[in-house]
Amino acid sequence: MIDRLSVPVPSLNSLLILGGLFLVLVYIDSRLKIARLPLELREEEESPGENSTSKMLLEIESLRTECLQLREALQQQRIELTTEFQHSTFQQLQTLLTNHPTVQKLVELKPDLPAKNLISLFISLDNLIESWGYESIGKVWEKVAYNPQLHQPDTGDIEVGELVYIRFVGYRKGDRILAPAKVSRILPTGMKN
Repeated sequence: MIDRLSVPVPSLNSLLILGGLFLVLVYIDSRLKIARLPLELREEEESPGENSTSKMLLEIESLRTECLQLREALQQQRIELTTEFQHSTFQQLQTLLTNHPTVQKLVELKPDLPAKNLISLFISLDNLIESWGYESIGKVWEKVAYNPQLHQPDTGDIEVGELVYIRFVGYRKGDRILAPAKVSRILPTGMKN
């Protein structure tokens, strides 16, 4: 019996949105049932001096306002859940994301490495990062001026503005640094930019 009632939900995010929509609809339905009470019942509950039509119009307007506020809150919740999902997934994949561009560069320079067959598997990972609006900080082995806001040095004596090589890319979303790029004064032994 339960199997017949089950509905496939593509993701946790979708489930949360559907649950929120369900709660909003139940709430609105209960409020509208009150507004639809027969006029006689509403008039019995009112004191003799109150205007029932204007009171009903105020109630309807109040319901509309409440509905709009609930829709906005639901939309904001959806945005927050999506952002939180992206951030937590990024944290779990951070090591892979920061290392795979370096492996790609190594394979370009040394095509005889066994890892060359695995590089094509990372295309979907690059597409995911791009669809989230994340940007890489630098390119592997690119020579850049050291910026402590964007880079994590391999030694503590690197000065601001000093030329360094990016060993492992970092990631950012807008002004927020998700993972700084790891930099060094020198490239790995035997590697050329």
